[in-house]
Amino acid sequence: MSALAFYLDAPMQSWGSSSKYQYRETGSFPTKSALTGLIAAAHGIDKSDPHEAEKLTPLSALRLTVVKMEKDHVATTRLMDFHTVGGGYNWRSSQREKMSIPPKASGAPFGTVITRRSYLTDASFIALLEGPSETLVTAKKALLNPVWGVWFGRKTCLPATPLTPTLGETREEAFDALLKVLPNQPSVSLEDCEYQEEILGDSPPEGTFYQSDQPTAFGQHHGPIPAAYRARAIRHHRPNTP
Repeated sequence: MSALAFYLDAPMQSWGSSSKYQYRETGSFPTKSALTGLIAAAHGIDKSDPHEAEKLTPLSALRLTVVKMEKDHVATTRLMDFHTVGGGYNWRSSQREKMSIPPKASGAPFGTVITRRSYLTDASFIALLEGPSETLVTAKKALLNPVWGVWFGRKTCLPATPLTPTLGETREEAFDALLKVLPNQPSVSLEDCEYQEEILGDSPPEGTFYQSDQPTAFGQHHGPIPAAYRARAIRHHRPNTP
């Protein structure tokens, strides 16, 4: 067993964990589904591949800790963006275009729908994955030379800083090793940072909450493989608190 750390830094990030439809809120921390999808894209795992779920299994089984990193004199804020969905598509003549139009419960198309989507701005995190060394070594190689582009929640959220994947024997070692190679990042102990860690086992500690963001299959919604997620236990750690 070992650990892999990589850096998440961008002008905008968006981590949807529960909201759907017209109002798309972002979570305050990256979700496991988004980070697993990022690594799957780096590997070149196709969502329409009939073996996609099998290929995702070793990635989604990794234990995740996400650390919030502070930036000097920069506060993380939220941005709300205005979108329209479905406009300009011809549902009568093109089945492919019809898939881009939000449907009513009856199956008839709405036409144009207004949506509002939120983003974190000027945020940075370190993701720590723990699991089999072979899986993490392969993930590191993929992140250094991704098959497909990587982004932080949405395609508009491109990295501002290289991910710099770094291996260690433990999550603390991987965290410390990554800090040493990141520019303008002071040395700090993991326990002095705010983070969310995945809790394994049948007896989660008090204060644990559950989030349905562990992917078993992404799949295309209109394809043969439905997207599927499971709940996982998470503990939110704040500095100087048990």
